[in-house]
Amino acid sequence: MSIAKKINLKEDEKIITVIAPHLISYVWKYLLGLALLFVFSFFMFRLFFYGLWGYFVYGLGMFCGVYIIFRTWFINHVNVLVVTSDRIVDIHRLGWFDEIISSVSYLDIKDVAVRKKGIAQSLFNFGGIAIATKSQQFVLEILNINNPAKHQLLLADISQQYKQDIKVANMQVIYNNFLKIIPDLPDGDLVEVRDLVNEQIGSDVV
Repeated sequence: MSIAKKINLKEDEKIITVIAPHLISYVWKYLLGLALLFVFSFFMFRLFFYGLWGYFVYGLGMFCGVYIIFRTWFINHVNVLVVTSDRIVDIHRLGWFDEIISSVSYLDIKDVAVRKKGIAQSLFNFGGIAIATKSQQFVLEILNINNPAKHQLLLADISQQYKQDIKVANMQVIYNNFLKIIPDLPDGDLVEVRDLVNEQIGSDVV
């Protein structure tokens, strides 16, 4: 299933970027799987010498190696933070059939924090991002991503632009509604509006 379908992307909503964990944070699991495949392949003929039990041990070792590699790819391939034009969506898979999808609107974001822990994260410039909401009921978080400070700045810029667009849209709605009620306003209110408009125009000119 594509990310757009998984997060129920709206018609006017666009995916800006997808933030995924840094390869270095889970590469050791790939190495472990490859090591099992190498070891059992190396001792394959010696294991076969023991007959049925040897075939069983060889098959089990190869299965474990392939399983570790495939599971590592599957879990880390879908554990991402999706940044759209309207919200931030956290897709977090805990197991084969256990997945949590959480989202937060830019209007509900209170803070975006970056955390680097340990020598490896400082040397290779990767760490985690935590997004706190105004309600403090939950926090979206993704760990072990590349250059978290860059993503923090990106989220801050998108959030600010989104709030500015919402403000402009709300002002446009207010303006349109005001134009609709002008014909129904009494003369006294119209005079007051005219005076306020002339006053505002005069102050802008000065």
